[in-house]
Amino acid sequence: MRWKLLSLVLLAFLVLPTTVRAVDFSITDVQINAQLQPDGTVQVHERHTYDFDSEFNGIIREIKPKKGALIEEFTAYEKDKELKVEKKNYEYRAYRKGDSEVITVDLQYNIVHGMEKYEDGAQFYWPFFDQRNETDYGNMTITVVPPSTASDVLFLGYDSAEKTGKVKEDGSVVFAMGTVYSGENGDIRVVYEPSLFPDMNARDGEIRPVVMEEQQRLAMEKAHFLADQKRAATIGGVSVATGFLAVVLIGMFANGRRKRHSKEARYQIDSNGFYVPQSDMSMPALLLFRRGTATIELMSAALLDLVRKGHVKQLSDEEFELVDANVKLEHEKQLIQLLFYQVGEDKKFTLGQLKSYTKAKKNYESFNLKFTMWQKLLKEELDQYELHEKTTTERVVLSVIGLIGIGIVIYFLVYELYLHMFMAIMLTLVALAYALFYRAHNYFGTLLSQEWHQVEKWMKELDTKKWQSLSIDDRFRVLIYGVGVKHPELDSYYKAFADAQQQLKENRTNPNEHHSSYYEGTYHGGMVYNPVFLTGSFSQASSNVSANTPSDDSSSSSGGGTGGGGGGSGAF
Repeated sequence: MRWKLLSLVLLAFLVLPTTVRAVDFSITDVQINAQLQPDGTVQVHERHTYDFDSEFNGIIREIKPKKGALIEEFTAYEKDKELKVEKKNYEYRAYRKGDSEVITVDLQYNIVHGMEKYEDGAQFYWPFFDQRNETDYGNMTITVVPPSTASDVLFLGYDSAEKTGKVKEDGSVVFAMGTVYSGENGDIRVVYEPSLFPDMNARDGEIRPVVMEEQQRLAMEKAHFLADQKRAATIGGVSVATGFLAVVLIGMFANGRRKRHSKEARYQIDSNGFYVPQSDMSMPALLLFRRGTATIELMSAALLDLVRKGHVKQLSDEEFELVDANVKLEHEKQLIQLLFYQVGEDKKFTLGQLKSYTKAKKNYESFNLKFTMWQKLLKEELDQYELHEKTTTERVVLSVIGLIGIGIVIYFLVYELYLHMFMAIMLTLVALAYALFYRAHNYFGTLLSQEWHQVEKWMKELDTKKWQSLSIDDRFRVLIYGVGVKHPELDSYYKAFADAQQQLKENRTNPNEHHSSYYEGTYHGGMVYNPVFLTGSFSQASSNVSANTPSDDSSSSSGGGTGGGGGGSGAF
């Protein structure tokens, strides 16, 4: 159904590994030092600073070497104290228990066969983390140190490491990445003179032209990206502004129409003075019109309307009896079937039976089936009166704007125009929400709404003279309306209505008493007991049904680092 938007369920919390979900922590600082050796071995020293906000048993470092390389001699320390380490596949767990504290752990390991030597240079091309990583790094710095001072250095950073590198005087390359978010890649690539690695065997071919070509490629891609980004900002910005303008114009047109209807309805109401609106529409349908939804609580007002019409007799605060099942409306037949034959028995129904019936989970399906049908039939009656404007054109235009807006959002996301993207998201949400939910009252709908709003206002005033001028049937309809909208003065008004009922009863039993027009007419209803108890019972039934409603409960990842390598960090 169009008004039921699917909620965005955060399943990530259900599918994340237990190690991530069970411990509350952040990694505030990561310093990685990769010391290259003449034989191509890389001695790595990593220093990770963890800020824990819960109990923990240790930290996790996942290191998947790229194809052909090996990780050896992995150890972990805290302040020179060696920690116990367990390895499973590519995951290393360093044990260190604690609770809500900041710790710094040093990790040391060697990368074997992690470098490649060519005729013109030796390359260290490595993914210290990749999209498998599920934890943000608050501040990351990776430093690559050559075996000895180097002068002819080429370097390149990808994704998170792009344009973060800088060469120091001794030839070390520092990639100061800053914040690195989970799920990001960030390969680093450094080429040194081949003479610095005499113990490595050189492969045929040259590596420097490849890296320089890669640098040029990335530079050209960046330049094209910036040019496209600028164009996207202009084109998309104009599109978003045009969309907002269209939405505003549609809103202004709709608001002007609404004000015109409201003014005409206000004039009609003021001209007629104090009155209770007369309509062929049933009271439950009217309450659906005013409230927008047909709830279980609304059934209490629908039951009282059957009492008003003489089809049901109220025997006490909580007991009702069916005296005439010959009703005109289909939703009334459905309500009688539900209350007096399914929940009650022998044409009698009590609020106690309603509570007991809705508490039993086994009755949920049958109750909900009848209740849903009652809602449907009630809406069908309301739809017959055509109380809303035909807004097909506006809806189509707004839907098109919303759909285009989705495309623009993706367009901005591709070009990293996040502020523009936010504006496009707002446009999309406004346009689609407007198209889905906007229902403008026509003149007759506006008049009916304002008439009963006026009745609500009079109910708050409790003007005795005004109420005494109404027939008992009008007063009963106002009482039913108060039940349906949960009017705050319902109890006070019921007392006045009960007095009128008692006077009517006395007049009917005294044949010599003159019946004023106030008590004459087509009123067939019997005595009505305090409806506050009635509404409370139906509210309890609604809670019972909600409690019995069944609910629906609803990982692996591939690496993105060079050579299939990568990894990440966590805690347990």
